[in-house]
Amino acid sequence: MNTHCARRGQPRGFTLIELLVVIAIIAILAAILFPVFAQARAQARKTSCSSNFRQQALGIAMYQQDYDGTYPINSYTGSYSAADDTNWGLLVQPYIKNLQIFACPGDPADEAARMSDLDPPSAVGGKQRDFNLTVKNDFGLNWQLVCPVWSAPYAPQPVAEQALNVPSQSILGVDCLWDRDAAGVPKGGGNNSVDPPCFREQDGSKGLPSWPPPAGRGYYWFGGWNPGSPLAWNVYGGVWPWHTEMALTAFCDGHVKPLKVTTLAAGCNVKNGSGGLITDKNAYLWDNL
Repeated sequence: MNTHCARRGQPRGFTLIELLVVIAIIAILAAILFPVFAQARAQARKTSCSSNFRQQALGIAMYQQDYDGTYPINSYTGSYSAADDTNWGLLVQPYIKNLQIFACPGDPADEAARMSDLDPPSAVGGKQRDFNLTVKNDFGLNWQLVCPVWSAPYAPQPVAEQALNVPSQSILGVDCLWDRDAAGVPKGGGNNSVDPPCFREQDGSKGLPSWPPPAGRGYYWFGGWNPGSPLAWNVYGGVWPWHTEMALTAFCDGHVKPLKVTTLAAGCNVKNGSGGLITDKNAYLWDNL
């Protein structure tokens, strides 16, 4: 009888070269897959934000059905206080019934950031919170077209849908931001209204239904587009490309699509303070021409 036990093989570890090869393979896979995952996340954020924009455009359309086809006012007093003011986001809220859609997933600002620079959310019996969230909306209304505000005194001028010549080619709202820090990083959320890149045609006229204001009256604005100040919050008039250099854009007929800033500025020789002129009526998307 064989009394010797079978000799087991000794366990063998990885050599240094084998470990380095495995690490190199993992690094290569990570370099390939991580950008793919990042692109997938970015696309998911853009899809969610696009849905938010469509719902807001639909809410505005439903509001119009109840108010003789007019667009909601941008604000009532301009005080930014829920005590005596309102804004278009609050006016369409009964049709939307969802405050979350006012925040674009591409904008990293949380609710606390969206309370900054405004009255505390506890003010006016807690009504200020909803007011702040709708002011810091990432859907920036093209207010100079659909509801400009005259000054002396403060007087919003809501426009009727029938006054628009080509709603499918007129911007209703676009991705936006509230502010930027000294390094140019966006902060604070969105801003529920934005300025167009140009205000006037080459002959000096404006293709806006509520222009010009009566004699002795001016109009409110945010200072227009300012390409000479690349770190300013209003370098693009408040517009901001949250989606890989694209800004989601809703049109007055309700359709939504992403556009580059260059496309948003097409048909206009952009200058500081929106001081340029509209050079191509067909390419320009902000007015009623």
